[in-house]
Amino acid sequence: MSDSSGAGVTAEGISYLTGYPLQESGLYALARTWPAPEMPRPGCVWTHTLFIEFADLALLDSPSQLEQLFRIPSVETSRTYGVSVDLTAAAPASCALTPTEVSLFQRLATALYEHPHEQVWAKRAGDRFVDDVVLRLWDLQWPRLRRSFRFCTLTTRDRSQEGSPFDLQLCAESLSRLRFAQQADGIEANTISIEPWLVQLVEYADRPSATGFREALRLLGTDVLGGRDAMRSICSLQAVLARHEPSAVEEAIASVQSNAPLSSSKVARVMVVNAVLSRSNELSPDALAYVVANLDLVSDQELAQHANRLTRSLWASSPPRLVELLFDQRPAVQAAIREAVKDIDVDELAQGLVPGEGWMRRLLQVRPDLTETPEFWRRTQPRASDIENAGIKLQGDIALESAVLGLHDEFAIESIARGFGALAVLETLQRLMTTLQELPQALAWVMHACRDVSGAASFLAHVRAPSVQLVDAIANELAPDAVPNDYGVDPWFTALSDLQSRGALPLELVAYGFRRALGYRTRSAGPLLRLTFDTMHCSAIAGSFNDARWQQFRDSLPWVKQADAWDVALRLRLAAAKRSVEAPVPAEDYVGITADDQVFLSLMAATWDHWGGQRYLKKVAEELQETSGAQLIPHFRLLVSYIDRHSHWWK
Repeated sequence: MSDSSGAGVTAEGISYLTGYPLQESGLYALARTWPAPEMPRPGCVWTHTLFIEFADLALLDSPSQLEQLFRIPSVETSRTYGVSVDLTAAAPASCALTPTEVSLFQRLATALYEHPHEQVWAKRAGDRFVDDVVLRLWDLQWPRLRRSFRFCTLTTRDRSQEGSPFDLQLCAESLSRLRFAQQADGIEANTISIEPWLVQLVEYADRPSATGFREALRLLGTDVLGGRDAMRSICSLQAVLARHEPSAVEEAIASVQSNAPLSSSKVARVMVVNAVLSRSNELSPDALAYVVANLDLVSDQELAQHANRLTRSLWASSPPRLVELLFDQRPAVQAAIREAVKDIDVDELAQGLVPGEGWMRRLLQVRPDLTETPEFWRRTQPRASDIENAGIKLQGDIALESAVLGLHDEFAIESIARGFGALAVLETLQRLMTTLQELPQALAWVMHACRDVSGAASFLAHVRAPSVQLVDAIANELAPDAVPNDYGVDPWFTALSDLQSRGALPLELVAYGFRRALGYRTRSAGPLLRLTFDTMHCSAIAGSFNDARWQQFRDSLPWVKQADAWDVALRLRLAAAKRSVEAPVPAEDYVGITADDQVFLSLMAATWDHWGGQRYLKKVAEELQETSGAQLIPHFRLLVSYIDRHSHWWK
């Protein structure tokens, strides 16, 4: 190989390069040959051959730097070449290719890589730049291809040996073509490809300082099966990854899924998935699915860097896939995705929810604060079991307020109301009704809360400044005797008297309180009568109870003769008298039932006529007589006078 490369080569008067592997020795031979006209025999040449171990060749980013080690021999120096030489690797020279060099580079690369199984030849001019172009081609090969690449930059005959064909050979322009020893004619490098892979290769050849592509070639070439036939696929992939439009992502994925040289390459898939991951905010569902399926190929650092973008894209297009990653068996994946999910605004997260999805419970385990936004309840309409199965307790004012504002499904409201408890529901309704003009599902919440009458009683007993609308809704839901009053002040009296003190007690609630006073459940019959009787009596006289909507109320009053059925005021007095005697109502409450003297006289008359009423009135008078300052109690003197007069008449 160190001899002249063919007849007539020395006549060209220029040096040339030859490169070939010595496989059995594990060495690559790179040689430069010069004409030796000073020698007596015609056609003599000097050849300086460098032997590079394959491992060393792989370490060089630009093996073309070896070219600086060549020294033209002479008779005097020929015996000094049998020693090692040192190469200080430096950054590649950042010189761009000239237009002439680019043209030759394109022709050679097109022939070499579009016809990877053919021997390539081309005509060359006598200029030295040809060697530089060929070395630039060699630089851009990965180690395995680089150490098997056979080339000669000037020859007049095919230099191939049996089983070792040359990849690239250049002949003098004086030759019509290069003659090959074998039957194959070889491929002449006389065309230029218009495909993106060549554009990409030329771009990096024109910028020797761009080491990223060399590193990609090194990694991919090591992993991809194939020699020259893999270059187009590798360059095409790099060209696609260099583009930023969405279609490039789809093409990159397709290239590693269907392209034979790349489909078996883990490195190629790593490159693609990292590129796709960095653009995950603009990906199709299929591309996102590819990323998810190949997260094993992503480093922890890359995943942490792009997890937020990936998470948002998955949430927008495929929430179930995202939730699966939240519980991934790979700790790094799970940690990165969970951290990213926690960074998503809770309202934005709620926008992606749909009712009835089983993955929702798993999401709640990571983002329990979803229950604190109305949008979560509005979109999912969950049952209490859905929340509790996610390990979340139904508690907290914010969560309940959000549920009240968001739920509209009847069964969901019933379930959640039961889970939070009547008292909590009613207290939440109280807060919301004081700040919001409308609460569409309020009545449904009241209905289900009132199924727990003890909870309703507790609310009525302890609420401060209750909402009229809420108290009225509870009254419409519960019969007057439904709420227990086993001890202490009647809860209904507490709530109604609070409304009365603020001048906010409507007639409907006054009537409810009056009916409550007449019932068997209350322990505050007297205070309730004092609270409601005068308003009821005045309304009856004014005819407020004459329309059809008060029919049920009138029917609950004591029976009178047909001729007196119209007189609601009379029936009210009879009801109050009956309740006072039967309860019995405490003395001070009885004399305070009404502030009107004439009405009080009529009430005493109704009481006197009731069975046991006389004894009751006398007992009231006796109790008041024993009270300090009885003379100051309203209606005391009227009561004493009435008893004295009627008792005397009776005698």
